[in-house]
Amino acid sequence: MKKYFKIALLILFPAFATAQQSLPDSTKLKIKNAPNDSTLFRGYTDAALFFTTINSDSALKYIDIALSITEKNKKWLQHSSSLCYKAEFLMNLGRFAGAFQCLNQSFQIAEDPKMETMDWILVRTITPEVARLWRLSETHYRYASLMRLTKNLEQAIFHNKEAIRIGNIAGGLWGPTRVAYANMNLGIIYLQVKKTDSALLFFNEAKRLGSEQIKYTSHHGNIIAYQGQVYALTGNHVKAKQLLHTALQIAQTRYYPYNIAKACNELFNIYQAENNKDSTIFYALKMKEQVNELGTFVTDELNKGLVYKKLFLGYRMNNENDSATKYSALAIEINDSISNVQLQNLAEFQNVLLEEKQRLQNIEKEKLTYQNKIRTYSMLAGIVVFMLISFLLYRNNSNRKKANALLQNQKEEIEHQKKSVEETLAELKSTQSQLIQSEKMASLGELTAGIAHEIQNPLNFVNNFSEVSRELIDELKPFDKLRVTAEQEELLNNIDSNLEKINHHGKRAADIVKGMLQHSRSSSGIKEPTDFNALCDEYLRLTYHGLRAKDKSFNATMKTNFDESIGKINIIPQDIGRVILNLLTNAFYSVNEKKNASTNSAGQPYEPNVSISTKKSGDKVEIKVTDNGNGIPQKVLDKIFQPFFTTKPTGQGTGLGLSLSYDIVKAHGGELKVETKEGEGSTFIISLPTNNN
Repeated sequence: MKKYFKIALLILFPAFATAQQSLPDSTKLKIKNAPNDSTLFRGYTDAALFFTTINSDSALKYIDIALSITEKNKKWLQHSSSLCYKAEFLMNLGRFAGAFQCLNQSFQIAEDPKMETMDWILVRTITPEVARLWRLSETHYRYASLMRLTKNLEQAIFHNKEAIRIGNIAGGLWGPTRVAYANMNLGIIYLQVKKTDSALLFFNEAKRLGSEQIKYTSHHGNIIAYQGQVYALTGNHVKAKQLLHTALQIAQTRYYPYNIAKACNELFNIYQAENNKDSTIFYALKMKEQVNELGTFVTDELNKGLVYKKLFLGYRMNNENDSATKYSALAIEINDSISNVQLQNLAEFQNVLLEEKQRLQNIEKEKLTYQNKIRTYSMLAGIVVFMLISFLLYRNNSNRKKANALLQNQKEEIEHQKKSVEETLAELKSTQSQLIQSEKMASLGELTAGIAHEIQNPLNFVNNFSEVSRELIDELKPFDKLRVTAEQEELLNNIDSNLEKINHHGKRAADIVKGMLQHSRSSSGIKEPTDFNALCDEYLRLTYHGLRAKDKSFNATMKTNFDESIGKINIIPQDIGRVILNLLTNAFYSVNEKKNASTNSAGQPYEPNVSISTKKSGDKVEIKVTDNGNGIPQKVLDKIFQPFFTTKPTGQGTGLGLSLSYDIVKAHGGELKVETKEGEGSTFIISLPTNNN
């Protein structure tokens, strides 16, 4: 049988000739001269891993052959490991549904102790149990990566911690490596939510644990690059550039195109912030070269759309307008294509996820049905026994009462179990609705940014041509030199007035679009002198009119009390603006909820009020956002700044708003606290230092 299997592989071998031309000679020889299936499996696995960061399609071809070898030999632990590799390659291509199915199969294998004997023991010094735990830890780590890429951060954190726990239990050669990878993954998650201290802590731990095990892999340079990204986010460009150049050197030495492109992207961002024109063009072009080498669609964080955007920004900074226009058009075109692929992949993933949940629910229902049958048979047996005892001891009333009491207890237990099952089903339905709503909110943020970008260009044309037309009319004045009639002069004056109105409202619309873009893009991380009172007033109006746009029936009284002696202070306006926007949105939400409750109960007339005030006190500035809404219950007051905690109904809040606001204020050296009284309202107080450099 092995002989025929090798002949089949040799027949298929030319199909992969193009990919194998660049394989190392040692890998080619291992495949060609393999004395047994174990060596052949390792050869094709090495080939797949060689293409991990070069060409995911080629990696998939080789890993599928490796899977067929393990399946033929029933070596299921190796099969589990290959499924994890395949899931990684599918994630690199954005095919999340396929990755999810691979990881589910891997879990079924790695969680079953019976599979420990079905393994090629490649390292004789380890036990079968340790080998299985390695695969289980790896599966948790890969599953956490999938959850992170699909924005299921709570699940991602849980599975990373499971990978660390199981990796520490397993120990041995690969246990610390699994722990290192999971720590790196946790660092990426906290970097996404801009918790830089936590992110740096996990990256440092990953680097320490993996100093030997992953020193010669792509992950080593990746960790250093992520450390540089953290320092860039905190404004320490010197340290960030040092780390990123080190990561770039490692990636170039070992030729990891993906890592080279990622380091170039981060260096581009830093040099763009420093207005270094030559360096921005250099790293944008280098990034383009590496992404072209990768060929296939890589990830949401790195693709040709991002490259073209960087080239557009670089050429625009260097005033090379022709090249900037070219790459702007290419970026728009390819981003549309990528967005369609991403939406399709996410939709497929959600369908698979829902099918898996339905499958688990069906298994649970079958289990409950079986248990109910057992209970029914037990009850029938009890009744028979009871009748027999009753017949034999019908004169004994005390025994009859005890038997009746026993039956009553059994009935209550059945009712309790039935109620428990109904509550579990309701909770599962609620979780499903919450997941769908979260995906809708994420898509809405992307759609808002896209619409704002699309509107910006026609608005620029409206504003520019209205100004040019007014200048042309001004050149015609005075009209008496043209010998125009009074009616023609009046007509020209009306055109001039209309153009002025068009220009005025066009600029107003452009300001609105600019505000939308500022709320959809991430912070630049650069502090600048900012008029605090103007910032508060702007976000108060923006929040109120945004809510009015969604609900025309919504009304509230807005009050402001600004201390004019504050002047300008050094902050990151986008970040503090987000904090103010979040607090005001919560305030308007609270008063609206109370108003609706008051209307439904037909009680005392209620007037919703929201106020914002600023005050300078010594070397600090204090901002207060006050509402007369429902207030916050004391039992949850200690949890409101924790990530993922929300008092809003399912699907209406992510639980990250106050947590991110708290982190932003802390990053500015300030403090965020709350004063509340249940049923009467709340006051959120932001305290910031005025000498915030």
